[in-house]
Amino acid sequence: MQRKFVTYLLLFFTPVVIAYCVIEYYTLQLPMSFKAISTYMHKDADKFEVLVLGSSQMKGGINPEYISQPTLNLAGGNQHHDTDFKILKQLLDSFPALKTVVLETSYSHFELPHNGKQFYKNNAYLKYYGVNTFERQTYFKDKLIFLSNPKLFSERILDNYSNNGRKYGFNTYGYDTLNYPGLFEDLQYNEAKISEKKVFKINKTPNTELFATNTALFFDMLEFLESKNLNIILCEAPMYKTYLPQRVPEILYRRDSIIMVAKLRFKNLTVVALETDTINYSARDYWNQSHLNPKGGEKFSKQLDSVLRQHTP
Repeated sequence: MQRKFVTYLLLFFTPVVIAYCVIEYYTLQLPMSFKAISTYMHKDADKFEVLVLGSSQMKGGINPEYISQPTLNLAGGNQHHDTDFKILKQLLDSFPALKTVVLETSYSHFELPHNGKQFYKNNAYLKYYGVNTFERQTYFKDKLIFLSNPKLFSERILDNYSNNGRKYGFNTYGYDTLNYPGLFEDLQYNEAKISEKKVFKINKTPNTELFATNTALFFDMLEFLESKNLNIILCEAPMYKTYLPQRVPEILYRRDSIIMVAKLRFKNLTVVALETDTINYSARDYWNQSHLNPKGGEKFSKQLDSVLRQHTP
C-alpha cells in the first residue's frame, strides 16, 4: 500500500516539476538587466571606482557608458535604501578599487516603505548578484525567478514571445539603451498633451513614522561609508516640469532638511541636486513625469561625471 502511494505521488508531482522547470527556463531566457549587469559585475569587479544605488530613477538615469571612471549601476525598480545597504555591505569587499558610492535622495524617498525581507526581487539579487536580502538563511527555491512573482513573469513571457513585444537593448553595462516606449513617447513628446495628464504616480501622503525609520537607516549607511573612507554623492534626478508643482511641501521640506544635515555632518559628501532643472531637460528627455529616457540619461550621466571629476581624485 505504501509503495503504491509513493508511486501515485511520483506520477502526480513529476509532471508538475517538469512543467515548472520549463516555465523557469523560459523566465531565465527573458531579456533582463540583472543578467547583463551580473556578467559585467563579475568580469570587472576589481576595476569599479563608482557604485550607483537607488530606484528606477537612478537605473534609467545613469548610464555608465558616459562616466569616465569605471562605474557599476546596481539601481533597480522600487529599490529602497534598506536594499541598497544590504547590497553595499555584502559586495563592498568585491570592489577593491571603489572610491565613490552614489545614493538616491529623490523627493519622497524618505517617506516610502522599505523593501524588507519579502521584496520579490530578493530572488534575483541572490541569483545574479550573490546578495542575500532575505534576512535569513536561504534555500534552493530562493533563487527561482518565476516563483518570486508569477503574475509579472507570466506577462513578461507572453510579451517576449509576441510579435509586438517590448524590445530591449542592454549595453555592456546592463543599461537599456532602447527604453523609450512609455507615456511621453505615446504622447509624441507633445507638451500640451503631457500637461493635460494631471494624474500620475507621485507620493502625496506624508508619513513621519516612515521618515524617522528611513532616515535612521540612511544615516547608518552614511556612517558606514564614512568608516570605509568612501566618497558619497547624493543624487536628485531631474523631474519633468509638471511633476514639480505636485510635490507636497511638507514631504519636500523634510527631504531637504535631511540632505542639509548630511552635508554638515559628512565631509566626504557631495550633493547633485537636479530635480528642478527645467533648463537642460525637455519633454524629449523623459520616459514619463519622473523618469528619464536614454537621451535624458545621457545628459544626467554626463552631469554626474562632471561632478565626479571635480570631487574625486
